Amino acid sequence: MDRLNEPPGDATGGRSWRSTAIGLAQMLIVPQGFTLAVGGSLAVCIGRHGFPGPGGVWLFVAGAAVGYWLVIILVGAVREPVHQPVGIVGLGLLNVTAVFVVPIVTVVHWWIPNEDTAFLAAGLAVHLAYIPIAAFGLRLLARATPDS
Repeated sequence: MDRLNEPPGDATGGRSWRSTAIGLAQMLIVPQGFTLAVGGSLAVCIGRHGFPGPGGVWLFVAGAAVGYWLVIILVGAVREPVHQPVGIVGLGLLNVTAVFVVPIVTVVHWWIPNEDTAFLAAGLAVHLAYIPIAAFGLRLLARATPDS
């Protein structure tokens, strides 16, 4: 049997490379898109405003933390028990969220002349945008998929 096409837990006692890669891709889809969104937003901000120094970096992180806190509070996540993540299959695995988040964050900080304020705004914006946009995209895909 071709090792790339073996089902998980086959007769050889282990998973094939392909089934392992599929599992990893499915586990990493949300953090992968989030990493691209944060990294891309930070790179554009640095390209526009220059390296901010320790204070600006801290402000980016502080803004990102506050943005995340606001999102989890606004969606009511603080009142819910932690569940396993929703299953993401099909086109949802492509996670194009960062493609939408980075331009939004760019617009937010581009016109701010003070670099420290720009980094604070960029960190805040990336977190305020990522979860809602990812959730919206996954909902659209779920509605468009006949068996969801």
